[in-house]
Amino acid sequence: MNADVVVGADRALILFADDIRGETVKLTAKTLNAALKQTVELAKKGRSVAILSTGDPGFSGLLRTFSRINRGQDTEVDVIPGISSIQVCAARLGIPWDDVELFTFHEGATVKEKENLSKALENGRTVMLLPDAKNFSPPEIAKFLLKRGISQKTEAFICENLTLNEEKITKSSLCEIANAAFASLCVMVIKPSPQQ
Repeated sequence: MNADVVVGADRALILFADDIRGETVKLTAKTLNAALKQTVELAKKGRSVAILSTGDPGFSGLLRTFSRINRGQDTEVDVIPGISSIQVCAARLGIPWDDVELFTFHEGATVKEKENLSKALENGRTVMLLPDAKNFSPPEIAKFLLKRGISQKTEAFICENLTLNEEKITKSSLCEIANAAFASLCVMVIKPSPQQ
């Protein structure tokens, strides 16, 4: 990677450590906005900057935050997507995802978003979602749905650490998921029971 500056979270910087030639800027939840502002300023000064983002930059990725910070700037940006965890999850489970309901809770779970999740299942829709490990994890999602009257036997899959050495896929029920623990990097798929 021939960029003058490479920006990313620890996970991304570690994944590409052998390929990075320039200096690095570490992103954390606390430094995200400041670090992205710094990247815009560096680019405006003529330095080449690469921002590494695992997952899909446009779906719960850095693109929304970066676009907000870059708005009104004269910074040339090329977005190079990789294969998203949603794509890998669908492939691993052998399901088409053009007719599933997609949800992301990476930026929190509002009451309305939770209700939309529940309604999708009540309407017989399969859902695929990105949980928030801290605020709306798979066990919390399962408990929420069970309280909303979704069947305990509802089939669910947790796809953890997709494409990494620790990849694991669990097929279970909402009842069992409510009492389990999962990696922070995961995708959850819930298939409604036929009677729902």
